[in-house]
Amino acid sequence: MHLRFLQQKGMTIVEAVVFVSILVVIIGAIVMSLKYTYQGQRFAFEQADATRSARKGIGQAVRFLREASYADDGAYPIYSMSTSSITFFSDYDNDSKIERIRFFLDGTNLKRGIVESSGDPPTYATSTEVVSVVSDNVRNNALGTPLFTYYDSTGTLMSDYTKVADLAYVLVKMVVNIHPERAPDDYELRSSAFLRNIRR
Repeated sequence: MHLRFLQQKGMTIVEAVVFVSILVVIIGAIVMSLKYTYQGQRFAFEQADATRSARKGIGQAVRFLREASYADDGAYPIYSMSTSSITFFSDYDNDSKIERIRFFLDGTNLKRGIVESSGDPPTYATSTEVVSVVSDNVRNNALGTPLFTYYDSTGTLMSDYTKVADLAYVLVKMVVNIHPERAPDDYELRSSAFLRNIRR
């Protein structure tokens, strides 16, 4: 009597189990879809942030390189250069004093070091260097891609980095990717600087 009442008034147990199973599958599909959508959006925001960081770093390096000047102690504007770092003198903070500026790769970070001149006659104490990260998620080291490429006044690619006096033009190429193990591919930024203030 009781079973007949259930059959007349509603679903059977089998129907209820099928209904609940279908409902669980639908809810699971919706949850997974929302999860992947959220992950995709989060990744897009992270990648955009990494790209902004890279633009900031490459922009700073190029801007200060273009204004490279003779140091307060008379040193040549370019101090040293390599494929992953460059050290030069420029007025970083527009205070009419020339700072020693170093841009260099440290793992996946592009860092900037600043040394102020001090004393009379002026000197640059590297122990006072203030280092900060200007870009992260940089992939140049992992890919073996030079961050800095150097050219002389004739446009010839330089291979002897000790000849700093021959430097006329610097190409900066930065590759960034916050998650290199998945799409999208690496993002590459390029910029360049002519050394305007060097007397030849």
